Amino acid sequence: MFRKLHFKLTVYMGIVLVLFMAFISAGIYNFTRIVFEDGSKELMRSEALRIYAYRNSMRFDFRIGPNTYLQNMGPSMTIIGTQKLDASHIIYNGNMDKIYAEEDNAEIADEIKPLAEKSLEKQEDSYVVKKVGRLNYRIYTRYFDDVNGQSVVQVYQNMINEEIMWSFLSTVLRITGFSGTAILLVISFIFTGKSLKPVRETWIRQKEFVADASHELRTPLTVIQTNLDVVMSDDQGAVADNGVWLDNAYSETRVMAKLIDQLLILAKADANEEKLDISEFSLSEVVENVCQNMEAIAEKKGIDFHMNIEDGFKIKADYDKIRRLIVILVDNAVKYTEKGSVTVNLFADKNKKKIFTVEDTGIGIAKKDLDRIFDRFYRADKARHREGGTGLGLSIAKWIADVHKFTLTVESTINVGTKFTVKMP
Repeated sequence: MFRKLHFKLTVYMGIVLVLFMAFISAGIYNFTRIVFEDGSKELMRSEALRIYAYRNSMRFDFRIGPNTYLQNMGPSMTIIGTQKLDASHIIYNGNMDKIYAEEDNAEIADEIKPLAEKSLEKQEDSYVVKKVGRLNYRIYTRYFDDVNGQSVVQVYQNMINEEIMWSFLSTVLRITGFSGTAILLVISFIFTGKSLKPVRETWIRQKEFVADASHELRTPLTVIQTNLDVVMSDDQGAVADNGVWLDNAYSETRVMAKLIDQLLILAKADANEEKLDISEFSLSEVVENVCQNMEAIAEKKGIDFHMNIEDGFKIKADYDKIRRLIVILVDNAVKYTEKGSVTVNLFADKNKKKIFTVEDTGIGIAKKDLDRIFDRFYRADKARHREGGTGLGLSIAKWIADVHKFTLTVESTINVGTKFTVKMP
């Protein structure tokens, strides 16, 4: 399922990237052409003005024969300094007689003459791109009317070099776009996988949670049903005669009630509905009270129970939840220690942070399981008897620590022991 989702997300991202790269490439291409076209138009307009000014600043010896335009002479096409515009030009007077034209470009001059006539007729400038023969030409026609009379200057240049340049730019943008899209798709595939990893892990844990919750509820229900079946099959027996079966059923209902209570706590925690009732109280007294209750259970199992609790530690927190946290950790240590000792410490470190630790010499936790020990229903050894536990205690303890901004950590070695540490500001 997640593999398909991974590929789908990558495909969707690829579509977005293709559209984005196409938009950017088209934008760059069109913007560059517009800017270049505007610059060329202004350049040709300025050149037409320079040609006209230059023509009127000099006297020419015109000798126009019946089959010639003009002797090959005319103004230089200098723009600014040594920069030159690679273009040709034609000059007409008010009667549309050629005053100057390049002899080699007679065919082009005839093709674009209607533009000059139109400019003279409408007494306005024009700028067009026109195909003459096999080439496209940019043509700027400028109309003049002053003391020297009417005249028209046409500046034109072929666009073959520009078309090569635009073709090259288009190719570069396409190659860059395709390459960039491919690279981004690979990066997207990698990061999409990383983004989905926590979702996949959460989904897997959710499946485990549902399976484990079902298992934990099914076991006591089966015991209850079995015991009640025995009671109901004994038609002649009194309540006292079936006390064992009823006690078993009642014991399992308590297990179920505890499990459901813990599930409700975690459900409220997930929905942020579990509110904290903050008050100031003595942490030392709470720890000591819990330890006194647990000490009797430890002695019954033949376990040494040690307490090193400094007096006078007060904190502002939710009393019930902090007590539950301490009960869970101490009870967990006693439950999974068959021999040796359980030691509870409460002290302040050199930074004056309150440190609460519970250390045992029990069965320990494998290194590979330490990262998941606080997961709901997680069992480091699924075959191991849970001693009546529900598998939710450490999850609740972790939540209580987190919601109070405490730090809860665990250190453990198989068959050596486990140490839980809570650091409080």
